[in-house]
Amino acid sequence: MNGGTDMKKTLKKTLLSAILALALAAASVGLTACGGSAVKSLTVRGQSEYIVGAGFAGATMTVVYENGSREQVDVTADMMKGFDTSVAGSKTVLITYGGVTAEFVITVSDLYASAIVVTDDSVTEYIKGSSYTDGDASVTVMYTDGSTKTEAVTADMLTGFDTGSTGEREVTVTYGRLTTSYEISVRDLRVVESELNAASRTSYRVGDAFDSVSVDVVYEDGSEATVEITDPTAVDGFDTQTTGKKTVTVRYRNASVPFEIEVLKSVDKVEIADYDSVYGVGDEFGSATLKLTYSDGTTGDYPVTADMLVDFDTSSSGTHTVTVDFEGRQTLTFDITVAGRLQVADTDEESGAYKLQAEDDIYVDMSGAQLQSGAANKFESTTQKAGTNEEYSNGAEGSSTSNISVQGNRIVLRFMSDAAGKYRFGMRAQSGSGAGRSDTQLSDAFSMKFNGSDKAISGVVEKATLGSANWKDMTEWTILTDVAGELDIVEGLNTIELTFLPETAGAIRLPNIDYFLLAPVV
Repeated sequence: MNGGTDMKKTLKKTLLSAILALALAAASVGLTACGGSAVKSLTVRGQSEYIVGAGFAGATMTVVYENGSREQVDVTADMMKGFDTSVAGSKTVLITYGGVTAEFVITVSDLYASAIVVTDDSVTEYIKGSSYTDGDASVTVMYTDGSTKTEAVTADMLTGFDTGSTGEREVTVTYGRLTTSYEISVRDLRVVESELNAASRTSYRVGDAFDSVSVDVVYEDGSEATVEITDPTAVDGFDTQTTGKKTVTVRYRNASVPFEIEVLKSVDKVEIADYDSVYGVGDEFGSATLKLTYSDGTTGDYPVTADMLVDFDTSSSGTHTVTVDFEGRQTLTFDITVAGRLQVADTDEESGAYKLQAEDDIYVDMSGAQLQSGAANKFESTTQKAGTNEEYSNGAEGSSTSNISVQGNRIVLRFMSDAAGKYRFGMRAQSGSGAGRSDTQLSDAFSMKFNGSDKAISGVVEKATLGSANWKDMTEWTILTDVAGELDIVEGLNTIELTFLPETAGAIRLPNIDYFLLAPVV
């Protein structure tokens, strides 16, 4: 019986030994408790620099399994082979876990860097928007044997360096496995020269709030700028409670600029009191005066300057509305009349008369002449040859008026004369009546005013078409040298106004007018 019992014990021990052997075998081929999945790879992280004789400082590894799971495992001494710090040099340490081996290289030195400190002479002040230059900062590297050396810091060693805004910030320096930090300050460029910009507002009324002021500055890097200051908190001494001159100081960065403002009485009412109303083409602004009524009941004159004007234009003949901007408080308007000054250069060599081309807006104002329905423009210089689509010159010296035979349309001539005198008025024209094949009495087409008074008009404009085809070959022109009798031209502005009569539209296709004539009576 005892023999049977011993045999059972032996068999049991044998079975346990077999199970243990199988478990060890499974571990040796990479089976773990992580769902039975095999280890796929190891990634080791740890101290890589050691001094001679130092012990293992510890390390961790990321274990990745075949099933994609991963875990962090501390490296222990029994997992390593080849860790040796007895002599200096580079050593390859083998880390084995779950049947997979990874290499981990350490460097053993007689000494190594133990700390770094940013040197006192490092650049710590930067201008907004500037960049770090390699070597701006340096670090003192301290070694385990007590020795030191200085190393320049390059931009790739920095974290947190930013000059996008002003202020203080901490920058981190990384040198190998060591880090340290230091503070930098970021500032705006300093102003080295400053003065008030001449365009700055220096005149205010009682009760006005601060508007703005511009300062011309030169920065420390030599650049220049004009800076507009609108923040009232940047201005000291601004006071409009009482009239008089006040000294004000504007602050910008490190600069202070004193200047003087004048506070005037407040205004209740503004009126146009007097202004130049007649200008020659190309003239500059003359004069105008505003009448101011102040809050205390008194009045005063205020001269208008060119910079107060909006839409002042003397480039062409016409009546133009000009706007005056009074200190941004009120706008007022007045009308000016612009006319060409008669020039000797505009006289016809043969007749001695002034020749004023219809399209010359120095003398001729066509703004009151609207086009006929469907017409393309007010001027033309071509006609069409009968029986063809060929276009060629209609014989006008310039561009003749066209497509404006509409009731009420006006052609206005304005001109400035240096002296009074008697003149005769004429024109070079062609008739479009009867499709260009009929003559036209001027009195059937136009009424006329001279310097505001009615004036009888006469004369016949002969047909323009050479042949019998409607609207073709319109090249014939009539020159009329006197259509209104003697005109008493005055010194200064003179106006001749031609207005289409009611019967004109659809019945008379008068004007093609090439030019007008003003001939002095000898």
